[in-house]
Amino acid sequence: MKKTFCYSVIAFAITSVLATITYANESQFEEVLSPINQEGLLPLNDDQSEMYNAIMSRSMKICKNQRVPQGWVITGEASGAGCSGNFPNMWIIKKPSSSDSICKISPFPDGYVITSEASSGSCPGQFPNVWKIKKPGQSESICKISRLPKNYIITRETSSASCPGQFPNVWKIKIPGSTDTMCSISPVPDGYVITGRGSSAVCPGNFPNTRKIKKL
Repeated sequence: MKKTFCYSVIAFAITSVLATITYANESQFEEVLSPINQEGLLPLNDDQSEMYNAIMSRSMKICKNQRVPQGWVITGEASGAGCSGNFPNMWIIKKPSSSDSICKISPFPDGYVITSEASSGSCPGQFPNVWKIKKPGQSESICKISRLPKNYIITRETSSASCPGQFPNVWKIKIPGSTDTMCSISPVPDGYVITGRGSSAVCPGNFPNTRKIKKL
């Protein structure tokens, strides 16, 4: 009798604990899977963002007589009987990832810089016919042919056989700190003022060829 009572008590306790755990897990799942909150759509979590970017980065083929959609880049060319014109008569296009390779004939995506050039049999034109591109980090080395990202400063010039043009053909760039020194050829970033001048052998131009800047 006592054993039966003890077993009943233990069984009740275990059932209560499992019910609590199940309820907690269900609440967590509801929070994760709920598509909206009171303010509208929930932001994507890291896994969802990664999946979304993977889907968006998948390439597709379009006829060459069609305009490349804004924000997409050309990564190669192909042939298809469904498109007019001589083969190859199609572009392979995609949304660029944080770093990518694009045909030089491609529209250039906003917010990216050129880090080198390369060659590919998938792209038209004489070799080298490919740009290596990426979204710049805190500091970066970019080919001088590249567009300087907004509010970055040039801190020096150097050389690389991977970039086109005569040496020195590379800019070292960075996001400035609260106070910084940049080559005089660099545009002054928004929200900064010039506080002095100086000279440096790693910057182009006659001395003084550097500027000291400070954030307002």
